[in-house]
Amino acid sequence: MKVKTACPIDCYDGCSVLVSVDERGHITMEGNPDHPITKGTLCNRGRQLAVRRDSPQRILHPLKRIGDRFVQISWEQAIAEIGQALQKTLDSVGNHGVLHIFDWGSGGVLKNLNQRFFYGLGGCTETVGSLCWDAGLEAQTYDFGRADSHSPDDMANSANAVVVWGRNVANTNVHMMPYIKQAQQRGAKLVVISTLEQDLGRRADRCIYPRPGSDGILALGILRICRDHGWIDKAFIDQFSVGWDELSQELDAYSVDLVASLTDVSPDDIHWLADLYGNQGPVATLLGLGMQRYSRGGNTVRAIDALAAATGQIGVPGGGVNYAQRQVGRFFDEESIMGRKSADVRTFERTTQAAEILAADPPIRIAFVTRTNPAVQVPDSQTFRKAFASIGCKVVIDTFLTKTAELADYVLPCTNVLEEEDVTYTTMWHPYVSYIRPVVPPKGEAKPDWQIFRDLAGEIGRAEIMAGTVDEWLDAALAPFGKAAIDELRETGFIRLPIEDVPWARRVFLTPSGKFEFSSEWAKRDGHSPVARCLPEGADVESHVEYPYALLTTHPRKMQNSQRDTERNLDTPTVEVPQSIAEQKGLAEGALARVFNDRASVVARIVIRPGGHAGTLRLEAGWYGQGMTTNDFTTASKADFGSQSAQYECRCNIESITG
Repeated sequence: MKVKTACPIDCYDGCSVLVSVDERGHITMEGNPDHPITKGTLCNRGRQLAVRRDSPQRILHPLKRIGDRFVQISWEQAIAEIGQALQKTLDSVGNHGVLHIFDWGSGGVLKNLNQRFFYGLGGCTETVGSLCWDAGLEAQTYDFGRADSHSPDDMANSANAVVVWGRNVANTNVHMMPYIKQAQQRGAKLVVISTLEQDLGRRADRCIYPRPGSDGILALGILRICRDHGWIDKAFIDQFSVGWDELSQELDAYSVDLVASLTDVSPDDIHWLADLYGNQGPVATLLGLGMQRYSRGGNTVRAIDALAAATGQIGVPGGGVNYAQRQVGRFFDEESIMGRKSADVRTFERTTQAAEILAADPPIRIAFVTRTNPAVQVPDSQTFRKAFASIGCKVVIDTFLTKTAELADYVLPCTNVLEEEDVTYTTMWHPYVSYIRPVVPPKGEAKPDWQIFRDLAGEIGRAEIMAGTVDEWLDAALAPFGKAAIDELRETGFIRLPIEDVPWARRVFLTPSGKFEFSSEWAKRDGHSPVARCLPEGADVESHVEYPYALLTTHPRKMQNSQRDTERNLDTPTVEVPQSIAEQKGLAEGALARVFNDRASVVARIVIRPGGHAGTLRLEAGWYGQGMTTNDFTTASKADFGSQSAQYECRCNIESITG
């Protein structure tokens, strides 16, 4: 028998899954063929959920640190001791002495109950912001009022060109591939703009490899050509936008020669892209989550938005700047189960949390980590390790002894998604919501996150905080759906939200003016340039003689961040090196090299790649070994908008290891 459930991984695809369990307990996972997005396929990351459920490395019992090792303890002892440390913190320094470090590594509506516990205490200190996409969300809020995307069917059926800009579809959005192929079969052009070479490039009509962090300059350079040739949608600009004249003045600085010199994109490619956007629309632009991890990341997204808007790609079938699907959020009442509005919350930004922990007043006395592995994922890992070590009691709730868990005082085992009930959805792409149905019983002594916090609430005499049932919590959070939709969701496993295929079709935007804003009132209010501004200034033009190469730490092909914990014999990472650098440095395929900057140094095995930007190296995110992580190379610098890391602003050098 196949059980219909869903994948909770925080990614574009939000897959519906069919799970089979044989008589020996072996779990097989496959994509749900009835789901309009999954269509019977499941990526390697999704399949890892079954591998991880039964991995011999999984944590199945509460652990306590004794000296330099962990020992197994009972749940009763763990809850009693953690409860005592928590109450001591509340009594001595107050709620803000309690830190909750969390992110969205495992999605699901009921994961918000983790926050409910801390808000129910009256408040806490918690991490906020983003390591990946907040600058882009803020940018599209300035321009449109919200980050909304077209349906994949609209792109497949209506786009004359698909520009995949900074998104590695084959790695991180595999279910987009059939829609791209469908568009191509109709005759649509495919363009890949990416610093790094990617598999999708083999299908593309043209691949363009800009210098890291220069995409905004490229977009405004393209738009200048469109303006100068009259390849713009004057009716849209006049009737449905504000601020075009102000942006147009800014475009005067973006000559083709300057743009080519700053982006490493040829003038021919710049003119070709201008003709594409200006004359061959509708153009569907698919943005990834990497371009905003630079100091001007938000302005980069605003520049691409402006290019699409001025050339008539907004509010039309087959168009759009497709970055996120934030319309989905209005169908959920997650506040009803969180209760944040009544809580006194101190916030630390995820990017800079290490420095904030070290400087905290009142100090952090106890920390809880859920749904994230910050010792690997947060930039400037070295400072994070120092900050985390300064906290007296550290509790990690996870399924594996992650790098963060290794630093903890208590590690509590939570359930795998195949062992729990929930509802999941993605705010990144499509409009489908899926029901997570338990498939197998919890392994060992693992408990759902909410049950761990229920036990802890009872221990400190605050049982009312976590009072309720799964059914009650889900019904409350899904109340905007209506009872019939909730019943359908539980019965069929997924439902489609009533979201328009083409956002902004009525040309009514959620900005202060009600129009698309080339010049944004909200951006000006927040202390930014009202129009997109991407040219380098001051330190941006330094020559980088000592560390001449950009270093990108991108998603691995077959794993999602901390999924690497199922494979612990990977002490030597691979470093992707362009052919030109390999020849210049005498680096051979499969040989060892030292990758280094002023913060870190690692021995890596060389993989030579023929394409991509000629001055860029790549290490996989999530890797750790040799006493460090990939993020030991990065700094806790921030992007221009929102609360967003700029960890791709990272330079390095490489040298061969001989002998």
